[in-house]
Amino acid sequence: MKQACALLLLLVSTRIACAQAPGVPVYAEGRGARPNAVLMEQAKKLQGASELLSMTKALEQAQRTQCDITLPAADSKPLSPRERWQRARMSHLRVGQLYLCSKCDKWHLDLSGGYAITADGAVATCAHVIAPPPNMKEGWLVVATEEDVILPVTEVLACNIGTDCAIIRVKSGQPLTPLPLSLDVSPGDSVWCFSDPSGKRGYFSEGIVSRFVKRSFMTKKEADKLPEGTEAPKPVWLETTTDWAPGSSGSALIDQFGNAVGHVSEIQTVIEDALPTRKKKSEATVIHQLGTQMVFHQAIGAVEVKALVKIP
Repeated sequence: MKQACALLLLLVSTRIACAQAPGVPVYAEGRGARPNAVLMEQAKKLQGASELLSMTKALEQAQRTQCDITLPAADSKPLSPRERWQRARMSHLRVGQLYLCSKCDKWHLDLSGGYAITADGAVATCAHVIAPPPNMKEGWLVVATEEDVILPVTEVLACNIGTDCAIIRVKSGQPLTPLPLSLDVSPGDSVWCFSDPSGKRGYFSEGIVSRFVKRSFMTKKEADKLPEGTEAPKPVWLETTTDWAPGSSGSALIDQFGNAVGHVSEIQTVIEDALPTRKKKSEATVIHQLGTQMVFHQAIGAVEVKALVKIP
């Protein structure tokens, strides 16, 4: 009987150990999962050693509109599903701020997405990802790898608030895994996104390109601050059925070859219109529940990231 139980336990443990392929991470969630605590400790140590870029300096550098970097050529060899996931995961970085909160006077680590575009440390993300949080007393830009290692941001290479694009440089002890940029994308093409929606680490989703649109990203208040006579930028938006959520901003959207064709920027939800409610003394009040009809997932096209890079 004891031998039978031991054998059963061995079989169960073997099945658990082989629940996923070699090298596939299993992300911890719920109580006891404290990845941000580990990252916070690293970030505060780097901040104490004056190795992080302050948000004050980052905002000054964000006035740069172009940078001089060499981008890798787009790939044309189709990748297998596992290879696509691996490419997306290895290039994915978490970008954000370590900051002291003006409301609670505590330290926070706020991270979204980004992706390497050169092996020597150039990383693309959204302009709104590197913008300071509204409740920031003081802060510093940081980047975290998939292996939960904090990398210092050394500078903001280029930024365009109007097209929600930014390129930063990070200091890494080893080469990054860059994604080539590609403009060869069409409605109907399959695309994939590796991101951390709502803090859910390592979510890999698939969809198709739905359409391209051109509209402003800036709010009217932001556009009014532009120099007189300046037209507000209207970036190329790539709409897709791929899933993402808050926290995914700045994460790459890749094609079948592992090229970045855009990055996550917005979500627009279409809500059911409320029906007029008539109230009479003889009638009970009818509460009409509004429902979500459709969610638009909108990425900024890779063409806008390329516009931040000087043409040789």
